[in-house]
Amino acid sequence: MHILQNLGKPELATAARVCRAWTDVALGMLWEELESVHPIMALLEPIKRIENGWTWENGFPSGNWTRFTSYAKRVRSLSYCASIESGDNRFSDRMCSQVPAKWLCYVASHHGRYLLPEIRRIDWNCCEDDQLEMIIPFISPKINDVRIRALWDVSPRAMDGLLRALRILLPSGVRVFHFISHETEPEEGTSDIIKSLIERLDQLHELRLPSQRVAPFMFKSNNLRVLEAKCNFESEHLRILFRKGSSITFSIIRPLIRCSKLRTLDIEYSKTFDLDATEIREMGGAWRELEALHVASRRTSNASGDPSFGMPLSSLVAFADSFSPKLRKLGLYIDTQDIPAPPDPPISFPHLEIICVGTSELSNDKAFAFLSAVLPAGVGVTTSDHWTWDSNWSVFDPASRGWGGESWNILTRMLAQGESADILAELDQIVDPWDVATGFVEWPGAVEWVGEPVGDGGSGWGATGWNAWGSVEQGGWGATEQDPAWQNCMYLVKPDFKQFVNVDCLERSRG
Repeated sequence: MHILQNLGKPELATAARVCRAWTDVALGMLWEELESVHPIMALLEPIKRIENGWTWENGFPSGNWTRFTSYAKRVRSLSYCASIESGDNRFSDRMCSQVPAKWLCYVASHHGRYLLPEIRRIDWNCCEDDQLEMIIPFISPKINDVRIRALWDVSPRAMDGLLRALRILLPSGVRVFHFISHETEPEEGTSDIIKSLIERLDQLHELRLPSQRVAPFMFKSNNLRVLEAKCNFESEHLRILFRKGSSITFSIIRPLIRCSKLRTLDIEYSKTFDLDATEIREMGGAWRELEALHVASRRTSNASGDPSFGMPLSSLVAFADSFSPKLRKLGLYIDTQDIPAPPDPPISFPHLEIICVGTSELSNDKAFAFLSAVLPAGVGVTTSDHWTWDSNWSVFDPASRGWGGESWNILTRMLAQGESADILAELDQIVDPWDVATGFVEWPGAVEWVGEPVGDGGSGWGATGWNAWGSVEQGGWGATEQDPAWQNCMYLVKPDFKQFVNVDCLERSRG
């Protein structure tokens, strides 16, 4: 029936009368999208317009129920606009205030549950309290697209009341939700009502709440693609969590450029989100007060070795050159496969205290010369392994930090002590603690299983030449009683070293 797809409403109505084969298809197309409630009202009996809107001529619907349901079940989309006509100052589509209640009574009296049982999309525009509330009879469990505009004289009380009702009525599978109001500032308590509603809608692709301030609950859906909300351009601290399944580019965060007073921006995202030099310069020029910046440093493993997975080392030069000297903390996912020459003339971060590289891998020893040239002496290098990767914690929170391998720890020593041959020589001795534990790698004095639990802090395995529950100076496998955070982890340290050299958390074996 492709021939019917290009027909207008009058032609479809005519086609429905041609033959039985065309009737069902033509009626489905004719009633699929309604731009007014009038056709549905007229199914029950003739309608008329009085002073305050449209109603039935006899005051109460009394038409044939079978006929009504045969048409109403075809409706997939409904638009309602109670706007003022320019010519005669009357409402074009407005229903009288008693119509919805009479409609619901009619449906209930014929053992129906929903006025439009198959509706998927509703676009509701109104300017008075009673008109806003009239949307309720048209909601059904199959609706997935709700767009509401409450303008002019709609009161905060009416908006709050509708939001509470929608929290109960809307199915969790709604994909598009708009609530656009004339209010420039939400009433006290409105944000909590909206929060409880949006948290139920876990399939949202598009969310528009222009009168509400950006808040974490708006990012709950993993499928979110479009968000419109008010950003407080006076904000000093912002943390944004983009859930898995999102597709993020610089254009998504570009509106934040206007937040000139930002001091902290923490963007958490587990997939690829990298910035080029132009974008870095734009950010650095706008945020002159910024002290801490994190851009998606904790990501899933780059198992394929994709060189585009992560910001190139050269991007550190752009950050150092473009951002204010006030920058003290920086978090990035760095790709260390392509090593540039150290910058000439030299450039560095004058006051950088911490750089968090998240789950980045430092797999190329040629990167040491570049990093030691760009990063200031004494800067702390932190990483996140699978034990400390919890997006509920900021990478700048001490509870989220971990140790991701000996290479990064050697870099920390270089920045603290200066480059030396003995430090670089340790690169040739990097081993995986699991290989040591299982005997795949021999490390003198480190591996000889005794096969019995040791220590008072819990079960574990002892190793000759190690103190399983001892001090860092002595080294050992296991957890310390003094540090509960390590009670479920193992760590490995060389007996003659004063700080962690190679720490990877492993699940502790039980005796």
